[in-house]
Amino acid sequence: MSVSPELRDRLALYAFGALDPAEAADVERELVRDPSLERELAPLQDTVHRLASAGPAMAAPKSVLDRLMASTGGGAFERFSSAVSRLFDVSVDRAREILGLMDRPASWEDPGVPGLALIHFSGGPACATADCGFIRIAKGGAFPQHSHRGQEVTLVLQGQLRDSLTGRVYGPGDEIIHDAHTSHHVRPEGDDVIYVAKVIDGLEVLGPPV
Repeated sequence: MSVSPELRDRLALYAFGALDPAEAADVERELVRDPSLERELAPLQDTVHRLASAGPAMAAPKSVLDRLMASTGGGAFERFSSAVSRLFDVSVDRAREILGLMDRPASWEDPGVPGLALIHFSGGPACATADCGFIRIAKGGAFPQHSHRGQEVTLVLQGQLRDSLTGRVYGPGDEIIHDAHTSHHVRPEGDDVIYVAKVIDGLEVLGPPV
């Protein structure tokens, strides 16, 4: 069973004792459900043990620090943690973790559309029927024409995003809401754009931008 980047980051935080009790209990349930996860956890726990034994003179390896920083959202997008918390019905700490996924190249998936990359994640209870994820569109690319089965809410994080339905260009911090049964496509206005979206009940891809 492959380990998702999100779970791998939570294992790192678990090893360092950086999770709250509820989150630690979630990790422990995953360890019971999938004993192979112990192979991921063991070297992290060994690092913690060596750091503790060495005392203050020994610094944590950069790879571990980078992982922890990404897991807790200590990156370029942390200023959006409150907005992501509200939009996806998660705690602010959890929103920071979710935003931290973007700092890890392995988190991004190739959906088979040129210039497009995605990260899927789970939202809170209010997002039970929603597709939640980050979308990165390279300069010159586009997210294809699609229709919404339910409401779609988009929050722009980086770059400028042109929306075919409204005709407007949106920048970082702008929120765009489209109702069910509407359709559109989006593309960068200039350089790469990154946004996060919540799509209730999913969407249907109709084809190339029109």
